[in-house]
Amino acid sequence: MKKIALISQSSPTQALTPENLKRLKTLFDGMGYQLHLGSHALDNNRHLAGTDADRAADVMQAFTDDTVDVVMSVRGGSGSQRILDRLDYDLLRRHKKPFWTLSDGTALQTALYTKAGISGYSGIIGLYFLEPDMQALVAEAERLLNGAAPRIPIGKVIRPGRAEGVCIGGNLSVLTGLIGTPYLPDMTGKILLLEDVNEPPFRLERMFAQWRLSGLLDQVAGVILGHFGDQTDKYGGTPQDVLNDYFGDFSRPVVHVDYGHGAHTVLVPVGRTLILDTQKSHIEEVK
Repeated sequence: MKKIALISQSSPTQALTPENLKRLKTLFDGMGYQLHLGSHALDNNRHLAGTDADRAADVMQAFTDDTVDVVMSVRGGSGSQRILDRLDYDLLRRHKKPFWTLSDGTALQTALYTKAGISGYSGIIGLYFLEPDMQALVAEAERLLNGAAPRIPIGKVIRPGRAEGVCIGGNLSVLTGLIGTPYLPDMTGKILLLEDVNEPPFRLERMFAQWRLSGLLDQVAGVILGHFGDQTDKYGGTPQDVLNDYFGDFSRPVVHVDYGHGAHTVLVPVGRTLILDTQKSHIEEVK
C-alpha cells in the first residue's frame, strides 16, 4: 500500500481529534494510501503548529522517508514562510515526491519547486477530506491519487490566446510575500496561478500593483485566476473590479477556473507544464 504523509507546515489545528484522525485513516485506506501523520502535526505554538525547527523537521522527514509517496498539508493558516530557510533543498532534490496544499502552503510549495524541482497540486488540504461540502473536490483528489490526468475546465475566458509554461502560484497574499526572495522562481514564461479569500479590494489592489510594478506580470506567459471572494469596500468596489483593472486588457491569455478556498472542484498541477489554450474547454498538462 502506498503512503501519504500529512504535515502541519503552518498553523495548528484542533480539528484532528482522535475520532477525525481515525476517519481520515479510513478514508485514505479506501483510496489505497496508508496515512502517516507528521511528528509535530498536532503541536500548538501561538498561531503556529509548533516551533519553526519542528515544522521544518516534519517537512524534511516526510520528504526523505522513502516509504512516503505523497506529502499533503493538514491545513493552511500562516507561518510556512518562516521555515523556508531551514530546509535542506539539496537533500530534498534527491527525494522528490508530490506536495499537495492550498493557502499558506503556497510559500512552501513554491520554494520546493524553486530550490528542489518538486511539483504537486494546489487546491486541497487534508482537512477538506472530512468536510461534507468538499466531496466533489475529494473525488477529484482520489482520481488524481490513483494516477488519472488532471481535469481543469476553463470556466471563463478573460483574455484569449494560447500559452505553454510551468504553472507557479496559489494564494496571492502568500505568493506576493515571496517577491524579492530567493524562493520565487524566475517567472519568465510561467503560467501564473492566483486565488485569495477574505481580502478586501484595496489589499488586492496593492498586491496586484506590486506584481505589475515589479515587472513580474510582464514576464508571465498566461494567468489562471481562481476565486477571490465577494468582499465589497465602502465605495461599492469588488474583487472583480480589481481583476478587471489588471487583466481586462492583458496582452496574454487569462482564464478563470473553479479553484481556491471553499467548495470548489479543481486541483491545479504546480511546478508542471500546462497548455492554456482559450480555444479549448480545458487546460491540459504536458506529460
